[in-house]
Amino acid sequence: METTSQIPVEAGLVVTLATGRAEDVPAGDRWLSPVERSVEAKLRWPKRRSDWRLGRWVAKQAVIACLPDEGIEPPDIEILAQESGAPAARVLAGPVMVPVSVSISHSDGVGLAAAAVGDVALGCDVERVELRTERFVADYFTAAERERVARTAPVDRPTLVTLIWSAKEAALKVLGEGMRLDARAVSVEVPMRPHAAWDQRRAFRVRLPDTRWIPGWCWVGDGFVWTILGDRPVTVALA
Repeated sequence: METTSQIPVEAGLVVTLATGRAEDVPAGDRWLSPVERSVEAKLRWPKRRSDWRLGRWVAKQAVIACLPDEGIEPPDIEILAQESGAPAARVLAGPVMVPVSVSISHSDGVGLAAAAVGDVALGCDVERVELRTERFVADYFTAAERERVARTAPVDRPTLVTLIWSAKEAALKVLGEGMRLDARAVSVEVPMRPHAAWDQRRAFRVRLPDTRWIPGWCWVGDGFVWTILGDRPVTVALA
């Protein structure tokens, strides 16, 4: 599985998504930059190294799809962690002069990356749908989110809880905070029926600590929840 898709975030701004699995990542390191190879060499644990490689691979696919006319290849792109831990992309070859923003996520051998031309705050997340405890919901969800979970049929709760959690993870990436910020600092409103295939994305929105609402898209497929957020507000219809 390796796909790319483009989602309009607002007029003039397109977010390109790429997905893939660990088995899609090429063997060897020819597709990595020299600096990326040095980073990989310091990753001691096999799972951490595999996740890192998967994240870089799908992110490079997203950047390439984001710049289709530039003729760039994976080795021409370097994706390194900033001081905050968030990834930053740099095109090493060719005439590309504009910045490209990226976000990366992986879960259980599946990777998701988002890329957009320009200095854009992006947040994407993929999470396997699984049962999470009441303690988890109490610790990380707002009162409104907990009420929404309680009103949901038990059979649908694992999907809903995973979706809310994934949206929070994406929102915290938009803020550049990650899990350094209390997950309850952002509040998620999701569709009444979150189940949707890739071509049936549904809108949701997240309220940030400064009370701004930002729009996002979510879908459910292959046992995973997928979410994408940008920092540019648009009008969205909540199902």
